[in-house]
Formats: sequence, structure tokens, C-alpha cells
Amino acid sequence: MARGDSLIRQWNLIRLIQSHRFGINLDDLCSAVKCSRRQVQRDLSLLRHVGFPLYHEKAGFGKRFWKIEANFVVSDQLALSMTEILSLSLCEQMLLPLAGTPFGDGLRTVMKKIRSLLPETSLAHFRGLEKKLIVKNVPSYDYSRHSKEIGIFNQAITESRALKIRYRSTTQPKPYDTCFHPYGLVVYSGDLYCIGFMEKYCEIRTLKLSRVLGVELLAKPFHTPKDFKLENYLDGSFGIIAWGEPKPITVRLYSWAATAIREHQWHPSQKIVEDGKDSVTVQFELSDTTEFKRWVLGFGRNARVLKPAELVQDIAQELAEAQAVYKADA
Repeated sequence: MARGDSLIRQWNLIRLIQSHRFGINLDDLCSAVKCSRRQVQRDLSLLRHVGFPLYHEKAGFGKRFWKIEANFVVSDQLALSMTEILSLSLCEQMLLPLAGTPFGDGLRTVMKKIRSLLPETSLAHFRGLEKKLIVKNVPSYDYSRHSKEIGIFNQAITESRALKIRYRSTTQPKPYDTCFHPYGLVVYSGDLYCIGFMEKYCEIRTLKLSRVLGVELLAKPFHTPKDFKLENYLDGSFGIIAWGEPKPITVRLYSWAATAIREHQWHPSQKIVEDGKDSVTVQFELSDTTEFKRWVLGFGRNARVLKPAELVQDIAQELAEAQAVYKADA
């Protein structure tokens, strides 16, 4: 049996034992991990040997009920279970795009402190899991070069102080300067964004921090509107861009695209209105279609927008222009 398979099984044993407050017997453990009694006994013996606080108590009919200490790490006000520690260790991979920033460094520091409290034998035993359970991040920008700027944004958000920024927009030929009131940060698809009020346009805008060319913390205070919440603001977006009031959008998907809709919740408003043998008709409520159009086009001929009419026209024009590009190269 592969080393990684045994590590995952042993991690599952720890998780199972910890989830049963009054213990779990050997037969139930064997059934849960689909393995023989002898193998599970060997696993439990090995886990105890490398330092995991597993023990058993006898109950009715002489059965042994396996338990684990409620808190594997207890130091002053810190109390963590083993599965919490292992999960945190693996989740470090999720913040790799923010390595070198206050966020990535913060988690790295926390994990360093936690690891210093654990037996090295216990940590070493599960290091092989990193080869069997990985987080595949989408292509991302190296934000370590913006660590100072991110720190200034954080301070401005915490202290409700305005920023003077120079920003490079994709829709304008030259960078521009403006005063910005940062309401909060959002991590999306490996990138870091800040949502706030931009004085240049007198409206709430979303900035991509990798496009910020300069930032200065001002003494000028600002007040976040009482009715503003980041999660509510992004409800109408299909990703990070949010404009205007949500409107209904209906799309019909075929073949593998229909399967993708059945298996994933792409947006909180997603609702399947018709599920046929060969297609799925789904409805969304979105305030902006910029990112949605890219998503639909990614399905190619297996997606067809039904309404609204203006979106149908936009998609048709995009496909026609793409076809023209291919014809020009032929």
C-alpha cells in the first residue's frame, strides 16, 4: 500500500476518534475506514508511538473504546485539536499567492508557533500528506512586492483614513491620481482587491492592488456608510465586479456544460428552472455581466444565453468577432 494512502487513513482515524466524545470501538473504526482489524490496530499503535495522545477505555461487553485528548495543544489561552492543527498546516498552501504579504506572513508565523508546541515525531509523521493532498492555486500575481502598500491599505481600513493613490486602470490609457476611502479587502481567484469609495468618480469602485502604482496614507478621516457590507455589495457580482441593481439572466447549457451546472453552485442566486435530458436551463440574478460573459463564452457552443436581449446580442457579437479573427488567419 502506498505511503500516502496509509497517512490519509491514519488522519481519518484521528478525525473519527476525535469526533466521538465518548469514544469509538475498533469495529466501527474498521468499518469507517474500510480496513481490517489488524491494519487499524497497527495504525493506532503507530500513532501512539509517534506521540499522538490516543488511549482506550473498556465499556460494556469488554469492548475497547478509543479516545483522544480533547485538546492536543494547550498553552495559556491556546487550545487546538489535532485535526485543527493538521488542517491549518495544509491550508497554508491556500495562501501561497499572498506569501510575503502581511496575510501570508501572519499565517506562517502562527503555524511556526503551533509547530513549536508539537512533538516533532507527530509533525514528521504526516508531512507526506502534502504530496497526497494539495491545493492547486489558479495563476496568481506575486504580491510580496506590494507588502508595504498592503500594510498601508490595512492601516487605512482599520483607522478609517483616506488614501491618496496612483492607479493604472485597464480602461484608461494613463495612470491617474485620486483620493480613495478603503472599505475592505477581498481575495478572489488568487488576487487581492480593495473595495471603497473613489472621489474621482464619486462612487464605490473595486481596485486590484497589483495595479496600484503608489499609495499615501492621509490624515483625512472617512466614514463607511452604515448600510454597506462587503458580502452584500458583492452579491450581484459573478466574481469581483459589481455595478447597479441585480437583473435576471437565463442561460441554457448542453452536454458537459449542463453537468457542470448540476454539480457546482457558481453563484448564490443560481437556480435551475428546467432540467431536461439533454440540457439544463438556469437563472441568475446579477448586477454586472463582465465576468459572467467570460464564463459563458468558456462553454463555447454548449451554452446559449436566452435573456436579457442585450446580453444575447453582446455574446453573439463576441462570437462573431472571434470567428472573424479565425477567418482572417485562415
